[in-house]
Amino acid sequence: MTISKHIRIATLGTTALLAASASAGFTGNCYEVGYAWSGSTFGGTTSGYVVDLYLEFDSANDVLLNVYNFNDANYGTSYYQALTAAGWAPNLQAGPFETQDALEFDSFIAIGGITEYGPGGQPYQMAGNGVNVDPNFGGNGADGPGPNSGWYNGNPNNPIGTPNDEGLILIGRFAIEGSSGFSLINSSGAITYNEGIGTPGQQAEFYCIPTPGALALLGIAGLTGGRRRRN
Repeated sequence: MTISKHIRIATLGTTALLAASASAGFTGNCYEVGYAWSGSTFGGTTSGYVVDLYLEFDSANDVLLNVYNFNDANYGTSYYQALTAAGWAPNLQAGPFETQDALEFDSFIAIGGITEYGPGGQPYQMAGNGVNVDPNFGGNGADGPGPNSGWYNGNPNNPIGTPNDEGLILIGRFAIEGSSGFSLINSSGAITYNEGIGTPGQQAEFYCIPTPGALALLGIAGLTGGRRRRN
């Protein structure tokens, strides 16, 4: 398996920044981590390009509950689904079905709940953690997110949507077989989050747009490596 990784930085539009400032917690930043991938499948090999999408929070107490009104800038794209991890809800199979493409290249939605493996700490899906697609998504077997789609933590008492050590929460992996590169910049959506069980929910919008110069401020090493398990 080979991975060649680079990072694009995105942030929110003016409306979303105002909402984030008023509620705190959600910083208003959205980060896209894109990288080339190649590896084994269940009976063969494949390659393509992956984009992992993160939101940034400024408190370890923040808990992401859902993503809604998500509109993919690549609407109509057929994203890759591994044979042994079919569907957008986290569905990683164990044992002999845990192939490289299922671990590293399968497209899935997330409300955090990640762990990491291998060089650079790439996240992978946590099966059975209660993340589900909403009706607008187009179904768990859809080629990609439909207009104004969403996904959510179906078990809010399991606070899987907490930030990792860099204050980032994974909200999805999008992979295209045979691609040499694509971007989720210009995608948009909204989220609900709180500061733990029993605290009020807060909403904020996000718009993924390029932010020149932000990469140098964040630092490549901080985003691509050294993450530890956060559930």
